[in-house]
Amino acid sequence: MRVERYAFWTMLAEAAPEFGIDAGPGWEREIGLSADGTVRIKMSLSQDKTSVYLIATSENARTWIEANLVDLAKELRTTVGAGTGERDNGRLFRKDNPKACVTVRRQWPEAIRWLRAQHATFKNAIKSLENT
Repeated sequence: MRVERYAFWTMLAEAAPEFGIDAGPGWEREIGLSADGTVRIKMSLSQDKTSVYLIATSENARTWIEANLVDLAKELRTTVGAGTGERDNGRLFRKDNPKACVTVRRQWPEAIRWLRAQHATFKNAIKSLENT
């Protein structure tokens, strides 16, 4: 898996240089979405799916997210994740794509397409709420 993750992150970094991510063997990568970079999207790879979720890296970011939960849920077209325990772990608005796993190389183009689309959706949601 280490080799596959490294190769996937390398391919994603080349396909989406705007992400500013580094290649490497890790399971996850974070990209800043808010103006100050403290509201972030976390991209996660696993053997059976690719996932994204929103995280806060500061108390101000957590407060901002909590104040905007309803609007974020509408913009992102998903739930906060309270029922699944995701919210308690600081992972909000999780979305999964089981058709894009790191262990099946033929699914990598779909994983990259999906991650780019999710990044755009999350970034646009944050931007629109920051501007109100």
